Amino acid sequence: MSAAYTPRENSVAWKVTQFLQAHPDEKLDADLIAAKCDCDRRNVHTLLGPAVQASLLVRAEDNESGELIYRAGKVALNPPEQPGSGGFHGWLERKGIASAEGRAARRDELPTPPTAAPAPRARKQSPRFTMDALTVPIEKDVPLPSGVKVMDWSPLLEKLEPGDSFLVPYAARSSISTAVKAYKDATGKTLTTRTLDTGIRVWRTK
Repeated sequence: MSAAYTPRENSVAWKVTQFLQAHPDEKLDADLIAAKCDCDRRNVHTLLGPAVQASLLVRAEDNESGELIYRAGKVALNPPEQPGSGGFHGWLERKGIASAEGRAARRDELPTPPTAAPAPRARKQSPRFTMDALTVPIEKDVPLPSGVKVMDWSPLLEKLEPGDSFLVPYAARSSISTAVKAYKDATGKTLTTRTLDTGIRVWRTK
């Protein structure tokens, strides 16, 4: 892939490259990219592959999470032929969004008056709720449910021998990550997690 590669405007690769080159200290993983760009996280690495090969992006493994993350590459996107008419900042300007790094106005050029914002839509009023409170039945001895139950992963983690692993759904990512960290701190055992196309896999390595 040559460095002359330019992602199609408004594609996932274009949005990610523009964002990271405008914010060089930022990093994005597949989950964040999927959420920001409204795409399937399983396709993120494939969609960004050409931009990585063209050095527009850098893909590396994050030391803390063990996941693949993206940073701005050493090659900048080709500038548009007319300043301010293309690229990320031009796209912001066409949408009426201010961009501090967009096209700089000439010193002798008067600023363009801001476009009047459209009038907000009137909210649809929900019908007022009314009822006769005396018709509500009173019940006795109904048990009060406890708060949200926190899942205890300790019994499963205790069963892991070095080299063992297990797979959980993406929805368990936050819960299992917190549990793995707490378990490692408490026991000194070495565990690691990886985000795969099939879910979150946890290994015991030592």
